[in-house]
Amino acid sequence: MIASLQSSRVFALSILAGLIAGGIAVAANAALVQPYTNAIVELWIDELLAGGEFDEEEFDLQTQSIYSSQVTGYIINGLAAGALVGGVYVFSSSSNSKLPTAAARTTITSPFKVAVMIAGAAWFVLYVVPAVKYPSSPEALLDSEAAGSYYPLYAGYVTVSGLSALGIATVFRRVKRKDKMFGMAALYLAVMAAVFFAFPDYQEDTLLFPQPVVNAWRAFISATMTALWFAAGMISGLLWTYGRKSAKAV
Repeated sequence: MIASLQSSRVFALSILAGLIAGGIAVAANAALVQPYTNAIVELWIDELLAGGEFDEEEFDLQTQSIYSSQVTGYIINGLAAGALVGGVYVFSSSSNSKLPTAAARTTITSPFKVAVMIAGAAWFVLYVVPAVKYPSSPEALLDSEAAGSYYPLYAGYVTVSGLSALGIATVFRRVKRKDKMFGMAALYLAVMAAVFFAFPDYQEDTLLFPQPVVNAWRAFISATMTALWFAAGMISGLLWTYGRKSAKAV
């Protein structure tokens, strides 16, 4: 697909794109998510004070840890997104290079479009589908016991979703039908529908925080994660395109 760029350079540019995307997500988090996180923290303080369990020093350390982990989490997610986009692109490029010339030519398209498509598919598989089953939990953010219940379920669901998509893509890899993408999508959705009912529900105290605040907090987290994934794809595509043109000019 990117004939003039080495695989190592494609991957390096993708990592750079992921780092930039992570920075964009950090900025979006500060502008959009943080005000609602602060509101949730204030409500949690009131809950602790009412129960006589508030330790100011301990709570300050906990909230500082939460805020710093959010920043590092977005950076790590951005790097992972960039690595995934670049890795899938390199792998698909090497696979297409083994096809007969006419067949390989039909798979070539704009690097930008391919990068955005890869990022969009990864965003859906690794974020949207898990978030439908296990939306972000403000209780798990602040309570260690709730976190111990929520995060293993969420991580397990992300893993199953990702491995299901990978397995289905591997099975369909050698299928030559033009409409195989529809078959892959249908099979993936069928598998994840079964997984949705197989995984236990996360029981959250819905009365702990006002639902409008929680809904807004979740909506802005979703917007931030969407921006991260698509920024990783778009910036990767732009860097690949620029890199290819620079390589040709040399």
